Amino acid sequence: MSQLAFDIDAMIHEVEVQQMPAWNGAPLRFTTDYYTPSQLDAAFRRYQVERGHFGCVPLSHMWNRTGLTGAHADTNGHTLVSFTADLRHSYLCDGHRWQSETPCTCLGDLMHQGICEQCSWHAIAADENGVVEAWHDHAMPGWRSLPILPESLRIKLQSGESSHRGQAWLDRYPEAWQFDGAPIRTERPTRAPRHIAGRSPWGGFDLAA
Repeated sequence: MSQLAFDIDAMIHEVEVQQMPAWNGAPLRFTTDYYTPSQLDAAFRRYQVERGHFGCVPLSHMWNRTGLTGAHADTNGHTLVSFTADLRHSYLCDGHRWQSETPCTCLGDLMHQGICEQCSWHAIAADENGVVEAWHDHAMPGWRSLPILPESLRIKLQSGESSHRGQAWLDRYPEAWQFDGAPIRTERPTRAPRHIAGRSPWGGFDLAA
């Protein structure tokens, strides 16, 4: 009976999908073209409705927000909204699972995309840091020339410890870069190279130098 119920549910779902209006939004596959965050969200939901949630991230290779770690910002009239697309070789791919003549559609790596909807701007990179840096080039050109906060002072300032040296360093920071959402560049050990949102004294990114 359970198999019969499963088959009936599958038949009902197939009919429902056939009755849905034709899709004319963002592609239900990987794309490098520009689409707004809401368009990408809608496309990923449509894929899930048509083909189910199981394996939807590696099988679709579509841009989605699954498992994101926080590369988002709203600064100086620009926003950063992040997506990932999993192009890595997946055991769910028909070509891999059955070793058949079906071409493998797995294209390579885990990709990252950042979008500034106000400007219809986007950037695609192989890692999150690349997207964050591209967005800062777009939204706040000149950040690459900012002074670098030494590691010892970064630890004290971000832990909330009172530090005369750290405060003196911030007092000499370029005044033009002391605004809500402004980034800071910090010295980092090689094991911690990730740019971190919301960790600058002004609420912007802490950019690993």
